[in-house]
Amino acid sequence: MNRNRTQNRMKRPAPPPRREESSGWPARIGVLLLCFFLERCVLNRLPLWGGTPLLMPLAAAAVGFLEGSGAGAICGLGAGLASALAMGSDGTALIWFDTAVGLVCGFTLDRALGRTFPGYLLCALGTMLLWEGLQAVIHILFLGDAAVTVLALAGAEGGYSLLFAPVIYLVFRLLHDRFRSEPEF
Repeated sequence: MNRNRTQNRMKRPAPPPRREESSGWPARIGVLLLCFFLERCVLNRLPLWGGTPLLMPLAAAAVGFLEGSGAGAICGLGAGLASALAMGSDGTALIWFDTAVGLVCGFTLDRALGRTFPGYLLCALGTMLLWEGLQAVIHILFLGDAAVTVLALAGAEGGYSLLFAPVIYLVFRLLHDRFRSEPEF
C-alpha cells in the first residue's frame, strides 16, 4: 500500500516556477521620456514646413487608448507636466490638455473603438485637430496673427505629428501586450 502512494507522488508533475508579475510602468515611463527627448531635443531642430511635432499628446492618447481612462489620465498628467516644465509658461495648457486626452481616449477604449490601430489613428487625429485648432483660435482671435499663416503652421505641425503616430502606437502596443495584466476577450 505504501509503495503505491510513493509511486503516485513521483508521477505528479512539478508546479511551474513562479514568475514575478511586472506592471510595465517603468518601461512606459521610459518610452514617454524617450518621446519627450525626441520632441524637445531632436525633432525640435528639424522643422517641416515651419512646424515641429508634438509627441507627448500622442503618447498620452496611446496609453489611454490601450490601458484605459485612469492610466491614460495619469500618463497624460505626467506628459503634460514634463512639457510644461520644458516650455515654461507657454506649456501650462498642455498639463490639462494631455490629461484630458488620456482620459477621453481611455473612454473610447471602454465604449466604442476597442484596441485597434484605426481606432487609435482616429484618437490621434482628433487629438491633433483639437490641439492645433485651439492654438489657431488663440493666435487668430487673441494675438491678432494672420489666419492664413496660423492655419498653414497648424496644418504643418498636425501633419508632422501624425507621421509619428503609427510608431508611437506600435511601441505602446508592444508594451501593452508584454505587460498585460487583465485577460483580453
